[in-house]
Amino acid sequence: MTLAGRSLTVNTYAHFCVDFGCFVMLFGGFSRAGSDPQHLAIGFVSYNVIAFGLQPAIGYLVDTHPRLPVSIVGCLLVMAGLFLLPWTWLCLLLCAVGNACFHVGGGIDSLINAGGRMSRSGIFVSSGALGVGLGALAGQQGWPVWIPLALLGVAVAALVRVCPLPARRIALLPVRFRVSSARPYAVILVLCAASIVIRSYVGTVLPIPWKTTTFLLLLPALAACLGKAGGGWLADRFGARRIGVGSLLVSLPFLVFGSPYPAACTVGILAFNMSMSITLCAVFSELPDHPGLSFGLTTLALVAGTLPASFVVWPAAYVRPVLTLCILLSAICLSFAVSSVPGGVKEYEVSTVQA
Repeated sequence: MTLAGRSLTVNTYAHFCVDFGCFVMLFGGFSRAGSDPQHLAIGFVSYNVIAFGLQPAIGYLVDTHPRLPVSIVGCLLVMAGLFLLPWTWLCLLLCAVGNACFHVGGGIDSLINAGGRMSRSGIFVSSGALGVGLGALAGQQGWPVWIPLALLGVAVAALVRVCPLPARRIALLPVRFRVSSARPYAVILVLCAASIVIRSYVGTVLPIPWKTTTFLLLLPALAACLGKAGGGWLADRFGARRIGVGSLLVSLPFLVFGSPYPAACTVGILAFNMSMSITLCAVFSELPDHPGLSFGLTTLALVAGTLPASFVVWPAAYVRPVLTLCILLSAICLSFAVSSVPGGVKEYEVSTVQA
C-alpha cells in the first residue's frame, strides 16, 4: 500500500474513533449528568458550534503553519476529555475542540493527497457517520469509557507512525481538482455553502420514527456512511453535477414520502449523502492553497444548517412541503456550482513554498 493509501486508512479509522468518543461523551456522561432538557439542549448545541464552528479558523492556521500536528492533538484532546468525564462541561469543551482539530488535519490529508479525485474525501468523511451512530448507542447503553479511550490510543499511535508532517506549505506535488463550474469563485462558494446549509437542515428535521431497535438505530448511520463514500467514487466517473444533483433528486421521494418506512428512508439517506464530497471538493477547487480553510468552511455551513431546527418547529402538515422545497433548492444550488464533466474542468498547481 502506498503512503497516501496508508494515511487514508489511518485517518479514516481515527475519524471513526474521534466521533465515537465524542458521542459516547454526549449521550453517556453528559446526558447522565443532568436530566434537565434545557441543560441537554444547550450542551448539544454548544458542542456542535464549537466542534464545527472552530474549523475554519483552525484550518486557516494549519494552512499557514502546516507542521502543527493537529490530527494527533485532536485525538489527544478527546482522550483528555473522556478522562475528565465527571466534569461535564470541561469534558465537552475538550472533546469539541479535539473534534475540530482532528477534522481539519484529516480533511487536509484527504484533499492534498487525493490527486484531484473526490473519492478520497468521501471515504475519509464516511467513517464519522458510523462513529456518531455507534457512539450515541454506546453512550445510551452505558458502555465503559475505556473502549473509546483504547480505540483512540491506537489511532494516535497509527497517526504518529504513518502520517508524516508536511515539509512544505501545502504539498510537494501539484494538486488538481476539476470539480467546480466556470462561474466566479465567490458565486461558487456561496452556492456550495447554501447547498450544504440546506442539506444539513433537512438531515436535522427529517422525521425517522422507526429507530426502535439496535439495528434500526444504526441503519441510518450505515446508509450515510455508504452514501458519502460512494458519492465521490461515482462523481469521479460520471461527473459531479450528474451525481450530486441526481442523487439529491433521487433521495427526494424516499425521504419526503418514505421516511416512515425503514427500507425507503434508508435508500433516501444513502442517496442524500452522496453530494457531500462533491461540495467539499468544489470549495477546494476555488481555494486551492487553503485545504484547511476549505474543509472548515463546509463544516461551518453544516452547523449553520442545524441551528434553525433549535428555534423553529414546523407543524406536521408542513414537514413534507418544507423537505421537498429544501431538497430542490439544494439541488439547484449544486447544479450551478459544479461541473458536469467526469473528472471536472479545472486544474491548479498548488504552492510549494517552504514553510
